Amino acid sequence: MDRVTELTRRLNNIIRIGTIAAVDPSHARARLRDGALLSAWRPWLELRAGTTRSWNPPTVGEQALLLAPGGDPADSIILTGIYQDAHSAPSTSPARTRTEYPDGARVEYDHAHSVLHVQTPGDITLHAGGDITLQASGNVTISGQRVDLNP
Repeated sequence: MDRVTELTRRLNNIIRIGTIAAVDPSHARARLRDGALLSAWRPWLELRAGTTRSWNPPTVGEQALLLAPGGDPADSIILTGIYQDAHSAPSTSPARTRTEYPDGARVEYDHAHSVLHVQTPGDITLHAGGDITLQASGNVTISGQRVDLNP
């Protein structure tokens, strides 16, 4: 009977759905809550984590999966990115990729119309170790309270 109980426990732990309960960005770990269950600090799946790396930590309240191959939560990983009523999809267009940020900033690319749109409530800074080239087959418009051009 103990073997059946252990197998049942492992099967129940292979995939759990819950919400992010806490995030530790300094260690790239998070905890997932599924009802009364609170996971240990576990790594989350990131877009890239090799010589090319990305950083987009989960947020508390975000819906996610706890995936434990073999059913052992000690070997689990958190998979984020599940929409829910509280955090719905930022677009319904199949032709757009869009990222929205809590301060109202957003980056969107519409590949059906070849349009990149960046909006931010703050500043935009570009740093280049070399040249910066702006080239357009149409008009270039620069507007602001003040425009400084240094030769």
